[in-house]
Amino acid sequence: MQAREETTKIAQESSNLMTVNKFYWYNNKQTYFSVSGVNKKEESMMVIVEQKGGKVIVLNPGEFISENEAKKIAYTEMKPKKMLETRIGLENGIPVWEVTYEQKNGKLGYYIVTAKDGKWVKDIKNI
Repeated sequence: MQAREETTKIAQESSNLMTVNKFYWYNNKQTYFSVSGVNKKEESMMVIVEQKGGKVIVLNPGEFISENEAKKIAYTEMKPKKMLETRIGLENGIPVWEVTYEQKNGKLGYYIVTAKDGKWVKDIKNI
């Protein structure tokens, strides 16, 4: 996938990211491509790249919660029927995790928390 390859290249040129483990595609007011991986010390890090403009945000080790932590928060708060996807991007300039889930009524929901500490930003239900 071209977006993943370009994002990986930008991330490695802009930070000390060595190995990429996962690619994320986040759409809101703008589109962001992100990669998670590890640095030379095998510490987790994340790089978010704005599709238009190419702004790069580097989240170094200890500066963000993991995807699994974001999922646990969403699960605890929303008690969904099923967890679907998780993406990372920016919301008003703040790195966020967006957790997509299926509600008990079968409709989609989005639970959004800050990537830094997992604090609730917003949730969207019944889509």
